[in-house]
Amino acid sequence: MSYGEFLLQWYNVIFLVAGVVGLAAALFGGGEDRDPFRFAATALSTSIVGLTLNGAIHDLGLGNPAGQFWWVLPSAVVGGALFGWGMERARNRWFPPVQGVRWNPPGQEGAEARVVSSSVDREPASGRAQWQDEDGVLTLVKCHTAEDEMKFGARVRLEEYDEDGESYLVVYRSE
Repeated sequence: MSYGEFLLQWYNVIFLVAGVVGLAAALFGGGEDRDPFRFAATALSTSIVGLTLNGAIHDLGLGNPAGQFWWVLPSAVVGGALFGWGMERARNRWFPPVQGVRWNPPGQEGAEARVVSSSVDREPASGRAQWQDEDGVLTLVKCHTAEDEMKFGARVRLEEYDEDGESYLVVYRSE
């Protein structure tokens, strides 16, 4: 049996459909009110787990995949759901959705941020720093330092605002 014939067996078509539905949800789904990320991750990973299990059963000679479908389908769905749940948690933790953007507002002294330009040096507006508040608003500011050059990713605290250079002085944030 060729690989194409194997994929078109009824026990694999179900997982192929799950993959197509997940891909469609990732590319087109949701609209403004709904976030299709978890559904898409779940459907795509269910597809991958199911096809992988059926392929292993077939290739390792563990029997006919059709006869093993009774445990492959629930295993793929549970595995896909766990992966989708984990991916959603990871995304929300490390890449929270942005509700709005503010660019270089004055009056942000004391805010803690992270350097997002390649470096920050003594020249006003030589670098950029950003942070995201609990309302999902991303604030990006121009910054400079009185210390040695700061590199991308440095955790900083905004100090006084330089009106002429429209730039915040930043210092390393104490942990």
